[in-house]
Amino acid sequence: MTSRGCARLCATALILFTLLLPASAEARAQKLLSTSAAVGLTIDSRGRLLYGEKTRGEIVRVEGGKKHVLARLAVSSNIEPGLLGIATNKKGYVWASYTTSQAGCPDPTRGSSSILVNAICVWRFKPSGSRLKPDKLIVSTGHPTGWRTHFGGGLHLGPDGALYLGVGDLGDNDSPSIGPNRSQDLTEPFGKILRIDPNRTNRAAAGNPTTCGDAANGRQRRIVDRRIYACGFRNPYSFDWDLAGRLWVADVGDKCDEINVVKPGVNFGWQPPRTDCAGTGAGSPILRLDQSATPSGVAIPKSPAAGASRGDVFFGIFRDSLIKRYDIRAKKLSTLPGANGRAGWSLVAADQYLYMSNGEMISRLTLR
Repeated sequence: MTSRGCARLCATALILFTLLLPASAEARAQKLLSTSAAVGLTIDSRGRLLYGEKTRGEIVRVEGGKKHVLARLAVSSNIEPGLLGIATNKKGYVWASYTTSQAGCPDPTRGSSSILVNAICVWRFKPSGSRLKPDKLIVSTGHPTGWRTHFGGGLHLGPDGALYLGVGDLGDNDSPSIGPNRSQDLTEPFGKILRIDPNRTNRAAAGNPTTCGDAANGRQRRIVDRRIYACGFRNPYSFDWDLAGRLWVADVGDKCDEINVVKPGVNFGWQPPRTDCAGTGAGSPILRLDQSATPSGVAIPKSPAAGASRGDVFFGIFRDSLIKRYDIRAKKLSTLPGANGRAGWSLVAADQYLYMSNGEMISRLTLR
């Protein structure tokens, strides 16, 4: 065989080998750093990653591959409670949602950590040198149960400038009605998506709905707690907005998990006796998932740098530590190659990247 023929044969073999490589070999999530229990991943105005250490109550910024603790909160922490969500704006202010043993949600940087839960809180923090300083109490709720489950905790500033908070039904899993009844009760915030003024204490954002549907969305009911944006959730852990401004929410169910497109004043059907994936009308789920999937972390890439992934819905699966991709245009659900074992806790998209946490590490995947 001539050298030219050998070169052609080798080149052909190389092309065939490349085409036959599995997708996971094309793009594998790269580990960025080790963590204890990383949640609430978000990106600040300078492109730096922020996250929360759930059990330690630390708000952390990642810069130059190094971790910088910006604040420590006295959180109630066990399996589900702790530091739950982080949001930030262009001015460097940070909002954090967390559970605490301190009724009324006093200064979160004072006091001691505990496993007792007496309140769900959101505080706003302002930059102070190289740290964050608590600046304003934004949300304070009670905790009318001995259960320490179903807190939700997803926290994001919406494209409209309002602060959105997902709050779970607080569990009471031994009862067929207590948790679901909270989700349907429009006098309290549990089992709801709240839409809040980000700069005032316990104030609804302007333009909130005045009614929410009954469980069948056949009759509208008056909202008493005006912070309520939508009702009838079990444990809305995470959410994001798509290119059209629609709000996509992952709700962890009892026998069925849901991915929903949430509109104001709509009921998503969690009611006695523990009926999930039962929303009707505008409250019907977009996706119904296996009962033990536990969707956690929703991210929708909006940058043109994300290529064909732009505008699609990505969400983590806690049980299997992987990421699902929902192609909005084709209405097709698939598993994202390269993320297995690296995901399942929290997720955020920025430029061409998808940042993910599996609790013990944060990784980054380049989208194609």
